[in-house]
Amino acid sequence: MKGKFLLYVLAFLLPVPLVGQVAKPTTPAADAATAFKHFELYAGYAYSSANQVKGSSSLTGFNITADAKWKPWFGGQMDFGQYGNSTSSVKPTMTTFLAGPSLYVPSDKFEGFFHVLFGGAHTGGVGATPDISFATAIGGGVQYQVYKTFSLRVSGDGILSSFVLDPNHLGYSANLRVNPRASVGVAYSF
Repeated sequence: MKGKFLLYVLAFLLPVPLVGQVAKPTTPAADAATAFKHFELYAGYAYSSANQVKGSSSLTGFNITADAKWKPWFGGQMDFGQYGNSTSSVKPTMTTFLAGPSLYVPSDKFEGFFHVLFGGAHTGGVGATPDISFATAIGGGVQYQVYKTFSLRVSGDGILSSFVLDPNHLGYSANLRVNPRASVGVAYSF
C-alpha cells in the first residue's frame, strides 16, 4: 500500500517542473536577422524596346523605384524611368511615372515580386501628338540579398501605352503598344 501511495504521489508531482519551465528569451541578433524591412529604394540601368517611340531602335536609361511593404508579402511601389537614344539624328526620349500594388515572395536570400503599375508616359524628340499617354506596367522580378541591407535586383515588365504616331491619320494609327522593359541594379532595404 505504501508503494502504491508513493507511486501516485510521484506521478502527480513529476509534471510540476514541466509547468514551471519558461521559454528562453531570444537574442537581439536573432530578432534583427528575421526583422521585416518596410521600405526599399532601388536604382538601376534600364532598357526599353524600339516600339515605345517613333524612330528609335532601343531606349536605354535608368529606373528608380521606392517600395513600401505593409506585410512581408504585400506592398506598394512607385516607379520613375528616364530613357533615350542619341545614336541617330532623331533623339527620342521617354519618361515614365508609375505606381501600384506589389506582391512579394520572400525567402532567406532571394525575394521575388510581381507588380501592376499605373501612371503616365511622356515622349520627346519624335513629334508624337499627344506626347503624354496613360501607361500601365505589368511584370516582376527577383532580387538576391548580398548584405543585410543591400540586394541585387533583376526585373522586367511590359509597358502598355498609347501614343499617336501618325497625327494626320488618327483613325488608322495602331495606338496601343506593349513594350518590354528590363532593368538591373541595386536595392537598399530599411
